[in-house]
Amino acid sequence: MIDTGLILEYLILTALYIFSISLLFPMYRLYKGPSLPDRVVALDQIGVIVVGIIICELLYMKEKIFLDIVLVFAFILVFGAMIIARYLFKQRSSND
Repeated sequence: MIDTGLILEYLILTALYIFSISLLFPMYRLYKGPSLPDRVVALDQIGVIVVGIIICELLYMKEKIFLDIVLVFAFILVFGAMIIARYLFKQRSSND
């Protein structure tokens, strides 16, 4: 019989490795990005990947406190992206 707990554990660890590697690409875009909107999108993408990492840790450690952290972090991420987008929109419209 197949142990589903062990398979789930390996899948979670694999997802953590993939998330960790995928952090490199938006970090490069954040560092190199030719414009400010590119850097903002890269920062938002880093935030989404971090949320995914925390969710994997939630499943792996079976600690429910991480769920509260994910929710707060996701709200901050969404509102921060909206504030930055509004700032960039006002900055662009004032330059025109």
